[in-house]
Amino acid sequence: MSLELRLIPQPPPSWDDVRTDADERVWVERVRAGDIAAFEGLYRAYWERLYAFAFRYLHAKEEAEEVVQEVFFRIWRGRAHWVPAGAVRNYLYLAVRNSARDRLERAAVARRWSFGQRETNAEVQSHLEAADLVAAVESAIAELPVKRSVICKLRLIDELSYAQIAERLGISEKTVETQLARGLKFLRERIRPQPRMTAAPPEGSAAKAYRPAAPAAPRGA
Repeated sequence: MSLELRLIPQPPPSWDDVRTDADERVWVERVRAGDIAAFEGLYRAYWERLYAFAFRYLHAKEEAEEVVQEVFFRIWRGRAHWVPAGAVRNYLYLAVRNSARDRLERAAVARRWSFGQRETNAEVQSHLEAADLVAAVESAIAELPVKRSVICKLRLIDELSYAQIAERLGISEKTVETQLARGLKFLRERIRPQPRMTAAPPEGSAAKAYRPAAPAAPRGA
């Protein structure tokens, strides 16, 4: 069966249409059974967030799109044996992260040998660590209960205000405050505090308070 995936802009999720772990597990079972409609539904639900995530690593629109497409193509090709460990959304973030890192590493080697640029290993590693910091925060956010995860992402990654989050999700600012406080408590326990920084990141940035614990993950999907 041929498979063609198109990047079609989708509206951001509302408070009521975010998926639960149980919903995602149903998707997995249907994908494993070869249900193309279920696979396309999973793709449409996550491609925009995964594309934005990949773009933070690669800073190139086409490459970020390709990484997301490649991850989903690998899932479809191996669908009969696809058994993601943990939350499906967390699996997808880790797969995109690893694919993006592979591209960055290959690009660094190409620049060094083909174009005579002298990008040091330390410079490459510094860039990867900065991207990993955002990746670790997003991965930890994905482990939260789904609605709390949405609030934390809108605040820490997208840097929306409490009022903007409340308006977008149709909830009160007090609910935003409560859910964010609970989410931050989890993130502080999940991710080691950064011991030192040479420059202060922008106010509200996810990189401001956290350093990744560098969890191991398989390459690709």
